[in-house]
Amino acid sequence: MNASLTTTSRFQATLIKCLLLPLVLTTAPGGLQAESQSSKEEAEEIVMLSPFEVSASGDQGYAANTTLAGTRIRTNLKDVGSAISVVTAQFLQDTSGASPQVPITVVKRADAMVIQFALAATGDKADARNAELTTAIDAISAAIKNTPGLRFEPREIMLASADRTKTLIGKGGIVTSYAHFVIFSDFSDGMRPYQRVKQVRDLLTGLKISTATTKLLDGPVGLYIRQPSQYRAELLAKIFADLEVVKKGLGAEFEVFVSGLNSGVKMRTCSETDIELWLDYSFTIRSIRELEARKSDKK
Repeated sequence: MNASLTTTSRFQATLIKCLLLPLVLTTAPGGLQAESQSSKEEAEEIVMLSPFEVSASGDQGYAANTTLAGTRIRTNLKDVGSAISVVTAQFLQDTSGASPQVPITVVKRADAMVIQFALAATGDKADARNAELTTAIDAISAAIKNTPGLRFEPREIMLASADRTKTLIGKGGIVTSYAHFVIFSDFSDGMRPYQRVKQVRDLLTGLKISTATTKLLDGPVGLYIRQPSQYRAELLAKIFADLEVVKKGLGAEFEVFVSGLNSGVKMRTCSETDIELWLDYSFTIRSIRELEARKSDKK
């Protein structure tokens, strides 16, 4: 009997609490409503991003640094000119790797395209090795001579005179004879440069020069121009014309000084057939009053 009363009393108490709960929630504005508002404010918290700046001051465009792409010889492009330099023609090379930082440049069509190759012979006997190398060079020269628009020119030939020695445990170090040569291609036939490069490489591959002891390696491709200094007068004329415009714009209160005009003509490729040339010159602008003040100080 007592257990039944106790259970009934607990049920009634729970029922009363459930009935009173909506009233408590309604009359307590600082309850769930305040807690919900706090959660909303946390969700809408503003996150400040660090500022950033987009600048093109250091943009140099595309510039290849080595010849590894597309060839089997890894050569720094800045070293290509010294590797295949000639007396009557100066190969295009951009030693700085950057675009010209001056407003005056001239664009000229390249005189030709040049493709560099190397031959390496590693036969054991010096006579056989060197004979194989020279025979390969003669075959290449003849094939290029018979192809219109191409010209063969040797650069360096090294015929090692030593035989490869044998020891009790095997052969000694490899003795190598090698040759460097270039092939010039003009642009008069209307062929695109990549078409001419493919033609030349296919031509040499068809000669079957490469054997077990002699390897033909294709090297970098570039443009060259004869005597770039011939364009110095044209560059100077344009620079002096620009100087007069600057002086006129500044007026009589300023003096403009030019430096760097005695530097060599610099070059870079600007298309598959064109070369951009410039001088690394600069203008220094001085106030006439400043110059007069300096003269007075010296006195």
